[in-house]
Amino acid sequence: MVFDWIANTWDGIELWVAQLWFPVQFAMVMVVLLPILRAVAWLIERVVDKLAAWLAPRYRAEPTLWGIEDKERAAEADARRPS
Repeated sequence: MVFDWIANTWDGIELWVAQLWFPVQFAMVMVVLLPILRAVAWLIERVVDKLAAWLAPRYRAEPTLWGIEDKERAAEADARRPS
């Protein structure tokens, strides 16, 4: 019963929007979709930030991409410098 009401309401809104002039359709879709998509992007960013913060401490002691720790690389650079 509730689902039928939702389906009928949705169909009515869809029919109303489909009969509008295209620039008005575009403006209405942008007014509705942009805030929703911005909220979804914000949520994804927060989830990724939390996940990265949770995983980061586990990998800080790991070697860098080149296999040498930053401190070791700095020590090697200091050792190579002429006095």
